[in-house]
Amino acid sequence: MPSQSHPPDLAEKPRPAGRRRGGTVDYVVERIREALLSGRLALGQRLIEADMTQEFGISRGPWREAMRRLAAEGVVELVPNRGALVRRLSRQDIIDRFRIRQSLEGLAASLTASRMTGTDQRERFRAALELPDGKAEAEAPRAANFRLHRAIAEGAGNPQLLELITQLWGAELRGPEHAAYWRESAAEHARIVDAILAADPEAAERAMRQHLGAVLDRLLATPEAEAPWSGRSGRGG
Repeated sequence: MPSQSHPPDLAEKPRPAGRRRGGTVDYVVERIREALLSGRLALGQRLIEADMTQEFGISRGPWREAMRRLAAEGVVELVPNRGALVRRLSRQDIIDRFRIRQSLEGLAASLTASRMTGTDQRERFRAALELPDGKAEAEAPRAANFRLHRAIAEGAGNPQLLELITQLWGAELRGPEHAAYWRESAAEHARIVDAILAADPEAAERAMRQHLGAVLDRLLATPEAEAPWSGRSGRGG
């Protein structure tokens, strides 16, 4: 696995003004999660403290507190004399997480659909799915996947549900790097979006549950070298 410390754009979003420790820790936790989900961090990658604190412009205290929080969530491992490494999940870990995700993200899809009560709500949801200005279209399959799941989790309007879902996103989102995988996932995403925009909570929840079940089936059917627990594949879901 890669032993590099981190990509140069890991802390690309501006840190909140001020030096409040809790806010700094939250910022680091969010950036690490997003870097893992978007593919900028690899499974098993070492997060070198000296490099990371310089990248984020923070002291060791908030960095170590952020790593302890991510370790408690199962995102990283704290290894004596090596520091923090992005955790690799087992095959069974991934199966278990997908089953939990079906329930939580199904609920999020239902709640998001129930909030599509007018044109403004629908336009905001559509905007959350769009590729940000200045981003290359080549990023679309992986980035669009992350944006959709994030937009639905945020659209539910339930911060505690968002936090639970976010904690489950990790290595289990990895999927094979081939076009057929993404085509199937994109078609399932379209059904979820259609149900949400139609303000149909039951259909949205059903579509999300079916999508995550289908993704899990596809992951379990992939060759071992491409499976997410191998640490070699890209990200799906």
